[in-house]
Amino acid sequence: MSKVLITLLLVALCSVPLTNSEPLTLIKDVIQFNIAGHPVLHKSVDWPFDPDIAVRRSRQYQELNGYLGEKAIERLGLGIDGYDRERLAQQQQRDEGHLNGLDYLNP
Repeated sequence: MSKVLITLLLVALCSVPLTNSEPLTLIKDVIQFNIAGHPVLHKSVDWPFDPDIAVRRSRQYQELNGYLGEKAIERLGLGIDGYDRERLAQQQQRDEGHLNGLDYLNP
């Protein structure tokens, strides 16, 4: 058991970069960062969370993006470089006479 403990201590000592040569600082850093964990891991954080916000914001999302996001998908397909109206006109001309762009009903 003691050989395993010594081996683990040597591995922990080798994994800490030697930025400060003081032995107490080195031992403190080994214990803090390798055994106890980084102090950020032990910090407790409170996040305000409202589980009902999705129900309240659903109407706003559907007005902006459509029921299943079809307006958002269309906006993404038109691009963001300022030529969205030209692309929309090209797509409407391409899809004219087709059922949602499908050709199998109207050859």
